[in-house]
Amino acid sequence: MTSRNPYLIEGPAQICFSGGRTSGYMLHQLLEANGGLPDDCIVSFQNTGKEREETLEFINECAHRWYVPITWIEWDGFEEGSRSRCHIRIVDFETASRNGEPFSRLNEALGILPNPVMRTCTANLKVKAGRAFMQSRGYGEWQNVMGIRADEPRRVTRLTSPGRDNSGGEPNLPLARANVRKADVLAFWRAQPFDLALDPEGDFGNCDGCFLKARHKIVRAFVTRPELATWWINEESRPSGATFRNDRPRYSELLREAEFYAKQIPLAFPEHEEDDALIDCMCGD
Repeated sequence: MTSRNPYLIEGPAQICFSGGRTSGYMLHQLLEANGGLPDDCIVSFQNTGKEREETLEFINECAHRWYVPITWIEWDGFEEGSRSRCHIRIVDFETASRNGEPFSRLNEALGILPNPVMRTCTANLKVKAGRAFMQSRGYGEWQNVMGIRADEPRRVTRLTSPGRDNSGGEPNLPLARANVRKADVLAFWRAQPFDLALDPEGDFGNCDGCFLKARHKIVRAFVTRPELATWWINEESRPSGATFRNDRPRYSELLREAEFYAKQIPLAFPEHEEDDALIDCMCGD
């Protein structure tokens, strides 16, 4: 008896495309296994406005090369009297926010900044925005198809735990079931005529200055692109005095570190931190 192909899916389903190589690989495998996009299945990308331009270009190229429609969604405020339901707007590659506008609106509405304990960015800009879109299409239940690999066991465990709130869709993790690992994803993209123009081992990632990244990675990113620090510094300059993390310096200090290291040759960065916290982030691969 042969086991079912993990990439065969039936709608209704929301295929979550983060804009990274892993979710791009998953989308390719789904299209190949199903002979195109299955009926009642929608590919969506929830844009926070802090994704790198390379990420947006990659999503757009996947859509055009593979002839698959990808719906671009942005969080656009809470419904009146509710923090669980939100408004969304539909954008595209040309009209998508590129200066953190949805993220800033969320921070303003909540009066706080996200942090490693309260991931308000992921919860609202990704999960609730995606849920609002599916509900706006008339769905009450659906599969949430996500690109979580077999070598991400903590994410797999969290997303498949029995007590998890699945109001944003029942998790479907085809890559984990297919035993796909990071090396498989990278090998796939090496064989393709196009790729995400970001170093898979680099310091940028999809969200340009994510507070979940290790400190040295953020500093190194600011050495290369100091202008990326501006939005993060401005958000930490709100009257509330809130910061993204209380266990390391503000982004203004991280920029000063970057300016110091930019004058050093070679760049000698301490690398004590790991960005394991990214396991719970939906903005990555």
